[in-house]
Order: sequence, then structure tokens, then C-alpha cells
Amino acid sequence: MSTRGINFLDRWMAEHLPNAMTDDPAAISDLVGQMLRAAKREGIDRDEINEEVDSVFEVIFYAMQHREGSRAEGDESDKTAEVALDLLAGRLVRETGITHEQAEELIKQIGSDWDALLREAYFLE
Repeated sequence: MSTRGINFLDRWMAEHLPNAMTDDPAAISDLVGQMLRAAKREGIDRDEINEEVDSVFEVIFYAMQHREGSRAEGDESDKTAEVALDLLAGRLVRETGITHEQAEELIKQIGSDWDALLREAYFLE
């Protein structure tokens, strides 16, 4: 994934994913469409985002399923889980200055609620 593509996906997810859990494929597809349209407006080609992420749908689906900090169970793709965690942790590190390990631990405890993550990360500084 290009740096520009991964940074865009990371930023978009942090700023636009709703603070609710869902497994509705139509809702996830709508979010993917919104993200791809936003990327296009910024001149970022879909291929830049898809170079390492097999499925943007799966990454967003995973993020939406784990809004409250629950972890994947069963045979969900480990790569998808790692990418989603790494994207969010990287954004949190850049925004707050905490370590990547601290960011991952916060995400595991809190979930992907961006406002809650920021609030807790600032206490770690």
C-alpha cells in the first residue's frame, strides 16, 4: 500500500466511521463507497489503497465489529485484523505521541472509538 493510500484510509476511518457496531453488509458497503469517493476527490486511486489490503470492505467490517474493544473470534482473517489494528494504532501514535505498543493496548481495551482513544492516550503522555 502506498504511504499516501494507507495514510488516507487510516485518517478516513478515524474521522468517519460511526461510533456504533454493525454487521450490516449494506451499511459497510456504503461506508466503503464513501471512502472511495473521498479518496478519488483527493486524487488517490483505488489501487493505492488496495495494494496491501485485500479488501477495504473487510478492514472496515472488522473495525465496525470491534468498536467496543472486542477481539475477533473464529477464523476471521488475521491479516485483516492486523491491518485494521495497525492503521488505527499508527494514527493514534501520530496524533498523540504515545508509543505504538501503548496505542495497540488502548485499542484492545477501548475499541476503535476515536474520541475515547484520544482522551485516554493524552493521559499516557
